[in-house]
Amino acid sequence: MPLHHEFNTEGSVATHPTSGSRGGDFIINHNFTIGKGATSTVLMAQHSSTKERAVVKLVNLSLYSRYFDQELQALSSLNHKNIVKLYHYDENNGYLFLEYIPYPSLFDYIQNYGPLSEEAALRVFYQIVDAFLHMHSLGISHQDFKPENVCYNPITQDIKILDFGLSLADEDITTMNWIGSPLYMAPEVHAKKPYNRFKADIWSLGVSFCEILTGDTPFADCLDLDDLTNRLFSDQDPIPVLNNVSSATSFLLKRMLNRSPQDRISLPMVMDMIIQQFNTSFKKTV
Repeated sequence: MPLHHEFNTEGSVATHPTSGSRGGDFIINHNFTIGKGATSTVLMAQHSSTKERAVVKLVNLSLYSRYFDQELQALSSLNHKNIVKLYHYDENNGYLFLEYIPYPSLFDYIQNYGPLSEEAALRVFYQIVDAFLHMHSLGISHQDFKPENVCYNPITQDIKILDFGLSLADEDITTMNWIGSPLYMAPEVHAKKPYNRFKADIWSLGVSFCEILTGDTPFADCLDLDDLTNRLFSDQDPIPVLNNVSSATSFLLKRMLNRSPQDRISLPMVMDMIIQQFNTSFKKTV
């Protein structure tokens, strides 16, 4: 399994009937598959009266009911312009009807066109961090953040975060769940010991920010999971050479990718540093 994909050992891709069907006020087009993941299939849908387009995420409840419940719980609570909207759900069939976003993933955009400029990267990252501040304020951690889980409009530079199937919402900020995509998982998650899930999210944000700026994650050349784990716990600097990036942005990335969760920068401080960068380096507001 590629190390940028989420870790999952519970079965195969969900399968569903191919005929058309209805979910509440939405008509599902089973002949228009948008994508398939490890736990779900995403199809096109349309509101029966307004004709507004949507997508429906079909989750096989016999295998992945926990992921369905976690995503439903998160999206039912979240309300932010940079987070995909939940329109409707069907708990009996495992259907999540979501906002249709006609743009590529940030990962696909970077693969096709290269990394973003520093200014564009900071503008995108500002939106991501703002959304995470909203999540964390509600006790929700994403647990699997990466550019693949971000839709990106290259014209407006607006983003939407999606895929909350591994998210956690709990009063306890500490967990032992070994979940996520290995290349984006914090060292303390790989250690398989209790960890602060919000601090782990910040590491994933740092890895993603590095990828947005350079086109690659730290340790992207790892051969396998053992190689990745060894390098995460070595003294090797996780931050690659950053060409055409200011010292302030490099310093921000360094603070996010601190191996010690206790010393890792907080999310409000990340936001403060982004805003300061725009005010000083680009003479602009975000």
